[in-house]
Amino acid sequence: HPSHVEDLMDLLNTTEMGKEKSECLKMTTNRLYSIYQIDLSVDDVKVGAAMKQLVGEKWLKGNRQLYQKFQHPRILIVTNKYTSETAAVNPLRSQRPKPPAEGAVQLTKIKQAIEESKEGCNFCNRSLTLEDTFGRIVREKGGLYTAENAFRLFDYAGMVIPGAVHNWMDLDYETFQKMFTYSAVLWFGNLHERHPDRTHPVLLWDIMGKAGASQIHPHMQLILGRGRYPGKMGGLAAARTRYNAQGNGDYFQELIDIHVSLGLGLRYRSAALIVPLDATKDHEFMVIGTTDLLDWTWLMWLVHRTYIEELGVYCFSQGMAIPSRDIYEDRMRAGGQMMIGRTGSRGNCLAAYNDVSSLELYTINSIATDYYQTIGAYRRVFERYKNSHLSLRDIGK
Repeated sequence: HPSHVEDLMDLLNTTEMGKEKSECLKMTTNRLYSIYQIDLSVDDVKVGAAMKQLVGEKWLKGNRQLYQKFQHPRILIVTNKYTSETAAVNPLRSQRPKPPAEGAVQLTKIKQAIEESKEGCNFCNRSLTLEDTFGRIVREKGGLYTAENAFRLFDYAGMVIPGAVHNWMDLDYETFQKMFTYSAVLWFGNLHERHPDRTHPVLLWDIMGKAGASQIHPHMQLILGRGRYPGKMGGLAAARTRYNAQGNGDYFQELIDIHVSLGLGLRYRSAALIVPLDATKDHEFMVIGTTDLLDWTWLMWLVHRTYIEELGVYCFSQGMAIPSRDIYEDRMRAGGQMMIGRTGSRGNCLAAYNDVSSLELYTINSIATDYYQTIGAYRRVFERYKNSHLSLRDIGK
């Protein structure tokens, strides 16, 4: 497997030029090109004397290796033929000039902001939140409860809130798991019972204000699509349908096989995690499940742990969809079939600059992190917890 995104560029370049004879690699790249269009941009940059001083000494802090990469940039451009999403990958962009506030300084200030926000936090007291028309779903252990969104983002919009946990970094696996397998599933089921045309469950979670969270206290949004997954999740489901209709196999299984073959994924029981080539944000993960929400939530929880323990990502956004079969009894009824979770970094929580520009809003996604650094961090966390994974995974089952 490649160990850096530059190795992946070399691999793809030699394959395109017909230099690579490995049958296994040819099979992988054939599957790769069935879903993705891959472009490699290689062109030298002309640097004047004044600019050389600015770039080499100030921006790149005298690092000669980085300066060589600056002079001879290589950019990997990946377009998904079925979703039309494009990611332009250049890890050197992480070195572009921006205000500093990294590492321990960022974490200290974030913890301070979380602590200060406890006073007057209405999510810590469920009586200060709205109750859904069908009542609350409460699990006293962990203080889990559901509430209606006071400022609706959909016709029916709910929330799952771990009332006893104000700091999202303190969420243990049992509480995390029950947010999905107990609170969310019951909320979706109650809404579907009253409105049978609402069938496709979607979950949204933003961590910290920089990621779009209105409050620091962790809270997961719930919406139930009418006959389809709404928005981009619907686009992903449609892409799967188009791909599958061509007789190429299952779209998500192909994604898993491609990324595992390239060293950008791992399998766990009925689920898998990949670092997608067509990522939307830096340090992005996609967790793909099939039959068991417990396997899926385990890998999702490890994404949170990876951000905390390895990558120093403290602001991130998640978009998720689960199958309709998990929320109502009639298994023969047409419904959503996806078990997907996408999570991406929202950058430095303390930065004055925004992590989204016109580029991401209206054209392509710019990725400034190395895919292999991202998957490497997750593998370390996965190994760290593997000796207790079954007991933790099944806790409170």
